Amino acid sequence: MNQHVLLDLFVLQMAAVQSGRDRFFRSSVRSAPITEHLQAVRFVSTPELTPGTHEMPADSLAGRVDPAFLVYKWQGNSSPTIIFHHGNQEHPFEMGGSARNTFRTVLADGAREIPANLIAIRAPYHRWPTRDYLRRMGDISNFAAMLSASVSLVDSIVEACHDLGSSPVVVSGIGLGGTVTNLHRTYYNTADLYVPLLAGAALGNVFTSSLYRRLVGGQGRRHPELVRELLDFEDDYQKVKTNNVFPLLARHDQYALLDRQSTCYEYHPIRIMERGHFTAALSPLLLRQHVADVLQGNVPAPYTP
Repeated sequence: MNQHVLLDLFVLQMAAVQSGRDRFFRSSVRSAPITEHLQAVRFVSTPELTPGTHEMPADSLAGRVDPAFLVYKWQGNSSPTIIFHHGNQEHPFEMGGSARNTFRTVLADGAREIPANLIAIRAPYHRWPTRDYLRRMGDISNFAAMLSASVSLVDSIVEACHDLGSSPVVVSGIGLGGTVTNLHRTYYNTADLYVPLLAGAALGNVFTSSLYRRLVGGQGRRHPELVRELLDFEDDYQKVKTNNVFPLLARHDQYALLDRQSTCYEYHPIRIMERGHFTAALSPLLLRQHVADVLQGNVPAPYTP
C-alpha cells in the first residue's frame, strides 16, 4: 500500500471517527431526481459581479438553502473568468493558512499568475459547523438540493459573465466541486470550458463502492442501488458531445476511482496525476497548472487505460 492510498485511508478513518453516527444518507435515500431539484431552485436575487462576498439564498425542494459566491479578483469585463467550486466540507471564503480551502491554495495563492477573473462558489450548508452539515446529509434529498443549488448558482454566474463580455468562462472544481462542474456541463453546458478535478459522473459509485462508503450509514448502506440511481448521471453526461471538458484524475485516488470515473469522459483528454485523492489536493501547483493549461489551450493527451 503506497503513501497516496495510506493518506486517503487515514483521512477516511479520521472522518469516520469525527462523524460518529452522523453518516451520509443514514435516514433516507428517497429523493426527487436531480433534474427536478435543478428545476425547483429559485434565487431570491440575481448575482452582481462586484468584488466581495455575495450571499445567494434560494428556495429548493429541501427548503431555503444558503449558497454564496466570492468575487476574489476582477481584472476586467472582457477578461477570462474562472468559476471554482470547493470540495466537501471546505470553507472557500476563509483565506487563513490553516483553513481547508482549495480555492485559496489552487487559485487565490497564484492569482497574480492567472490572467483571469476569479470567483469562488460556496455550496449550501458549508457555512455551518461540520456536525450540523453532517446532520443535514442524513437525508439524501438535502444532498441533492445542495448540489442543485450550487449548479444553479454556477449557471447564473456564467450568464452574468457572458452578459459582461467575459471570455472564455471556465467552470472548475475539486471533488464535490468537480461533480458540480460535470453536472453543470450535463444539464446547462453554457460555459466555454470545464475543468473537473478528481471527479467524474458516477457520484453514486463514490458512496457505494469506494472507501467513502464507510461514511454512509443506515438507509444508504441498505439501499446502494437507490444511491446510484439518484447520483450517477453518466448517461446524461455522455449525451453532451461538445469538446469542452478537460478533467484531471489521480491514479491512486481511493474515492474518485480512476477506472470507474474515467469511463464517463470517453474521447475527452484526461490528465492523470500520480497521486491519491488527498495527495493530489495537497499538490496545488500541479492543479493550478492544469487549470492554467486549459485556459491557455495546452490540453493533455487522451488517457488510455
